[in-house]
Amino acid sequence: MSRLTTMVLLAMVASGLPGCAHQAYKATVPDTRLHCVGSLPEVTSRPLNYLAPREDAEDRRLEFAEVAACVTLAGAALPVALYRLDALEGASEIDIRVSLSEGGTFAASAELLDAGFQPIKQYRFTDFVRRTNEYSLSVFVDRSRPTPPVYLLLRPDASHVGKQDTTITSQSSAFITPGGGAYRVGTEVSRMRPLLGAGKLQVVAYRARRAAFEEGATPHK
Repeated sequence: MSRLTTMVLLAMVASGLPGCAHQAYKATVPDTRLHCVGSLPEVTSRPLNYLAPREDAEDRRLEFAEVAACVTLAGAALPVALYRLDALEGASEIDIRVSLSEGGTFAASAELLDAGFQPIKQYRFTDFVRRTNEYSLSVFVDRSRPTPPVYLLLRPDASHVGKQDTTITSQSSAFITPGGGAYRVGTEVSRMRPLLGAGKLQVVAYRARRAAFEEGATPHK
């Protein structure tokens, strides 16, 4: 048995051993079957704080299911995450990101709410900007205004849940013929990522420069 054959066989055996095979990521779906409250004021809110010095924003990335609570709205049980904004001062930027993955991408929507849980501004999933491996949304708030937003509500965008994020890439290879000629073979690779009511989420608050806030300049990246 050749050395190459032995290495291939060992690789095949290792791939079949428990713990050796790669475990593909799969989004954790929030459970909306139990413990549903009847209104947003009953949902337990989470404080949203500024990123601390030397804190990595990636450390705040987690499953939406970890922060989601179930609430019944318009007769339907929905998973939502409710953040309090009282720790923010003046002009601030809230950076919301969802990871792009074959195991499930969170088709999120965001709403700024007042003290009575009424919407001030709403953002659909189409407002998120698609980047290399995630979707992101920058929300600017001004807590110094007379009636500032008090809560940030995140929930699935029902109009996009169940759809796909699809990318198509082209690949080509060149071959040399025995007679000295050449030809190229091209293929297209389609990659589909499901949009779900679940997935990895990152919510971070930053202090925004007043000029950037007022002029709508490029937000934090």
